[in-house]
Amino acid sequence: MKVIVLGAGVIGVTTAYFLARAGHEVVVLEKNSASALGCSYANGGQLSYSHIEPWASKSSLISIFKAYFTSPSFFSLTDLTNREFWKWAHQFIKNSTKEKNAEISEKIFILAKYSKEVIAEILEQETRLEFDYQQNGTLHFFRNQKLFDSAIKHAQFASSLGVAVKILNPQECVKKEPTLSKLDDENKLVGGIFYETDASGNSMLFTKGLEKICREKYGVVFEYGAEIRNIFTNYQKITGIHTSKGVFTADKYVCALGATGNKLLKGIGINTQIYPIKGYSISVEANSEYLAPKIALTDVENKIVYSRLGDIFRAAGTVEICGNKSEKNQKHIDFIVQKMRTSLSDFGNINEFSDWCGFRPFRPNSIPLICQIKKYPNLIINAGHGSLGWTLSAASAKIAADLIDNQKSSRCQFLEDEEASLYQ
Repeated sequence: MKVIVLGAGVIGVTTAYFLARAGHEVVVLEKNSASALGCSYANGGQLSYSHIEPWASKSSLISIFKAYFTSPSFFSLTDLTNREFWKWAHQFIKNSTKEKNAEISEKIFILAKYSKEVIAEILEQETRLEFDYQQNGTLHFFRNQKLFDSAIKHAQFASSLGVAVKILNPQECVKKEPTLSKLDDENKLVGGIFYETDASGNSMLFTKGLEKICREKYGVVFEYGAEIRNIFTNYQKITGIHTSKGVFTADKYVCALGATGNKLLKGIGINTQIYPIKGYSISVEANSEYLAPKIALTDVENKIVYSRLGDIFRAAGTVEICGNKSEKNQKHIDFIVQKMRTSLSDFGNINEFSDWCGFRPFRPNSIPLICQIKKYPNLIINAGHGSLGWTLSAASAKIAADLIDNQKSSRCQFLEDEEASLYQ
């Protein structure tokens, strides 16, 4: 059958790949001039299969509250008059109980584990796909003993689910990643948690490489400069997509637009409960002349992740609650640079870096929305992955593609429950 995918980020392109592999005729609609120009462009690069703790946790809420009254910090809030944000925030807080956290963490673990398996299958099938992929784990490092103790408890819970975890003292952290010696020398490093099955990679290169495979090997058509204006329905199914390049029709449709799809879906009576949370990154030149970190790092206290992506050292993170305002907030960029300087002994040519910001599509419970819409049975939604879009993209795409063929994932049945809260 013919399937239209809305969005050419890593979620949309990977979904198109699995649909085309299954024999479908696939068209991808994208408003930008190329693929991977949204959240897939310059994100943190980590494939955090072990990062299963949801943002809506007691410890996160406390750190966000403290950060709001601290300057500089990783957090800023300016969307104070938006009722949609406060509705979302209310639901977010309701998911912060210990019981909810355990339930959500287990679900994210199931999805993350599946995603790791699916990306391995993609790489086995597409041997020429290159994206600076490294499978050497992620090290979470800590300056605060209380935060470290709390993280150890969650790591022990993750271990009970099957996550490979190692608790490290400061000296072991430095042995694992020598550039943390700066913190250790200043007696600021209290320990770390190493997640050995995590990986990292350049999501933009992955997306563009997979797009090329989709085109050349499977005949997928990519329509760029096609800004989506409306979704047409007859109140029983989707009948077409109205774009700046005309109306496109198909048998089935997949919406993989992240937070940018909110307005379109609300126009047909669907509320995804996705809120855009802006994050920032800087990319620093780090060729063989520099001793930038070789393994992926996470500064839990400051909500910053670090990844070595070929000759690029990427630092990404922070939280800006500003609605859909696209203007860059220099304070967030300066915060990332400052933390990089004070945390690591070497990090590449910091005098020359590029910066970027993008909107993470967050749902209140941190569980992505991957489901067939009962109201419009020929519509699949694949969105709302928050900060784990790159990590969960492979599994999400496979599940969405299977739904097109009316095949439901036996491993991720909990995703079906999310559909019940969609309607306005």
